Amino acid sequence: MHFEVPKSKRLKEFGGEYVMIVISILTALVLEHAVQSLHHKHLAHEAAEKIEAELRLNAKDVRDVLAHNEKDLKEITRVRAELLQGIRDKVAADGLVDRFKTDWRDGFTLSIRLPTLRHEAWDAAVASQAVTWMPDEQLQRYVTAYADIRDMQALSTMGGTHFIDAPRLLDTMSDLETGVATPGQMLKTLAQLRSAYSNIDGNLQSLQKSLPKIDATVAAAH
Repeated sequence: MHFEVPKSKRLKEFGGEYVMIVISILTALVLEHAVQSLHHKHLAHEAAEKIEAELRLNAKDVRDVLAHNEKDLKEITRVRAELLQGIRDKVAADGLVDRFKTDWRDGFTLSIRLPTLRHEAWDAAVASQAVTWMPDEQLQRYVTAYADIRDMQALSTMGGTHFIDAPRLLDTMSDLETGVATPGQMLKTLAQLRSAYSNIDGNLQSLQKSLPKIDATVAAAH
């Protein structure tokens, strides 16, 4: 068996060497931790930039969709108000229905748009665990924003359609084309259309309020 005699002749010298070894190990651990922390911060910074860009794109998409939907809703509201006034004034039914073929044509429409609401950057940040190295306040705002986005997507696929009776809507369109639609029938259909647009747009407006806050927070953080 090989036995190597310590180089240090005295206990004091041996203790000094031991302390130097411990200091070297601790220094290496601290440096490794610093490198890892810097790497994690870099990953978090890159992820935050991508999330910021994604949220800004979503915000623009929401604004564009709202502009389209609100234009339709304004026209639907106008036509409904004029039709209702005509019914109250006891205007001839044929005359009221005929107006849907002229100046009320654009008010009888269903072209609701929905934003794409991307979330790929957030999903990637979660998968890479980059979100765990973000500041708590910043992370909480991201979590809230994407939770609102998921809620909006669920409401978009379900909420608006609850206000539309599709078979009745198709029947009304057919009756209008064949000239047998009645003002009361058209009024009810316009009420459905207005409710559908209002429901979707109300949800989009709620989501829109959170997106600019995210942009401001990220810009301040950078």
